[in-house]
Parts: sequence; structure tokens; C-alpha cells
Amino acid sequence: MDTEKLLQFRSSLVCHRDALLEWLNSGTKHHDIRLGNAELQDVLQVVTDIKDALVRIDNGHFGRCIKCNGEVETEFLESDYTNQVCLDHFSQPQLRRLERDLEFAAKIQSHLLPCCVPSLPGIEIAAYTESAQIVGGDYYDFFSYPDGSQGFAIGDVMGKGLSASMLMSHLQASLRILGPENKNLHEVANRLNELFRYNMKLISFISLILARLDIETSIFYYCNAGHNPPLWWNSAAKRIKSLYPTGPAIGLAKNANYLTNQIHYQPGDILIMYTDGLTEAGNTKGEEFGMERFENYMLKLNKASTVQEIISGLVKEVKAFAGKFNDDVTVLAFRFE
Repeated sequence: MDTEKLLQFRSSLVCHRDALLEWLNSGTKHHDIRLGNAELQDVLQVVTDIKDALVRIDNGHFGRCIKCNGEVETEFLESDYTNQVCLDHFSQPQLRRLERDLEFAAKIQSHLLPCCVPSLPGIEIAAYTESAQIVGGDYYDFFSYPDGSQGFAIGDVMGKGLSASMLMSHLQASLRILGPENKNLHEVANRLNELFRYNMKLISFISLILARLDIETSIFYYCNAGHNPPLWWNSAAKRIKSLYPTGPAIGLAKNANYLTNQIHYQPGDILIMYTDGLTEAGNTKGEEFGMERFENYMLKLNKASTVQEIISGLVKEVKAFAGKFNDDVTVLAFRFE
């Protein structure tokens, strides 16, 4: 491997090691959101893997096959930096997995975010997204099921910029294939975790919410993979409910166990899904907008407002507090009539 490529690997690994260490030191509250029901030990293992790879780079062993001392193909290292075996020494299961990954990659195309929101009877929907850089790692999408129910997704790659955007395009292509084929959201999350866990080690993880609206039964199903909890305004009880994670972020844990929860929605209910760039927007004093201010906004808003007005008012309030967004921000809002 040439020196320039090796330095690129080292720089990327150092950046992601530092990002994970910063996250690990960010406090228990952040850990609870991202980990869901996963073990912290799984994340620590990723940090250990990165440190081991950096040692191999410094010792001149990175990218060398442990069986023949030949070069490990660069494209395999880019998808899994822990790889220490060249293609000639892959086992049959590894070759079959590689073939599946290649078939999967062939389906990936460049996609844009949705140009419009679904039109559903009795449900008003609006969306807003803003990138901190030219491209970003936030994602949202809509897809339909054969039975007529409506699927939604909102996600956030750990990181910003081109690398995050590329991985999010990968997620979008994956979900457009897998989403409509399976109404069991937890099964889709499990499949995504399997696909991405070996192909995103330089990015770390994706927080994601998968949701499905069944209009006939007035049930909202959701699977929260380590994402910030959406806020649900219960009009009957006059209180806010947080939809906490039902599993770890995608790519974060080896043996993830995702669950699907459900809510029976009623007229007057309001749901806001968002990425962490909203609540983590900070002012010059180092304070974050935070969940308390977000919940206060929901409590005092005019419940008769359109969802577009709700989003516009929220964005205006956050920017009045922080001045601007320093991270990608995406918001999906629903009002049930």
C-alpha cells in the first residue's frame, strides 16, 4: 500500500477514534439514547479495534495478509479496517457474504431527499432539513406498503459532510429495497444492522427511526434505533410522551435486538421527529437548546397551527437561541385530525 493511502487510513481512524472517545465521555444521558438495549462494551470493542489498527499501521503490518504476507485489497480495508486476510484466503462463508454485499452495492444509486410529503386522509405532514455543510448526513424518507399503510424514516450519521452523505445515500438505497418488503420494523432494523456493521467502521454508527402508519386502525408503529426520542403530544391527556429507543444505533452493536412499539393516535395528537442538530444547537454561552426548551415549545404552541407553522416556529425559536445550526438538522412533523 502506498504511503499516501496509508496516511489517509491513519487520519480517518484517528478522527473516528477521537469522535467515539468524545461520545463515550459525553455523559450517561447521551449513552442511554444511542445504545438502547446494547452493551457499552460493544462500543469499547470498536475503540479497541481502531487502536489495534493504528498499532498495525505504525508497525508496518496494516494491509498485510496474515496467511501469505501479501497485500490485503484496499477496497476490503475501506469497508472493514480490521480485515487481515487477502481475497485469495477468504473462507467460503466470507466469499458468499462478499458476493451478497457486491450485489447489494450494485443496487445503490444516487438519490435525493423526497420532493414532497405523502398525502394521507386525516393526517397532516411536513418536513424540514438543513445541512451544516454543502452536503450532510441527515436523512428522511417515505415509502408505501402493499397493504396501503405508510412508512417513514429519519436518520442521522455520526459525522458531517461528504463521508456522512455517502453513507446516508447507502442507507436510503438499502431502506427503499428492504422497507416496503417487511412491515415488521424491528426485522428491517436487524437486517440493516447486519448490512452496515461490517461496512461502516470508519463512520461508527447511524441513529435511525423506522415508522409505519396504519390508517385503518389508527396505529403508529415505530422502531427507534438509538435515535433522539421523538415528542408526542397526547391531546387527550394534555401531556408529552417521549418515544425512547427500542434498540441500539445501526452499526453500533454486534448482537442488536430491536423492538417495535406502537401508539394508538387520536385527533389532535401531534408528533415531532428530529435529528440531534436541533436540540444540540448551542449559543455563545455554551448552552444547548436542549429537550426542556423543546418540550416547552410544544406545550405553549397553538395546537391548531398547521404542521408547517409548527416546524417554522420551532426552527425560528432554535435559531433565536443559538444564532445558527452547527450540525445537520431535520424535522418531520405530524398532526392527526
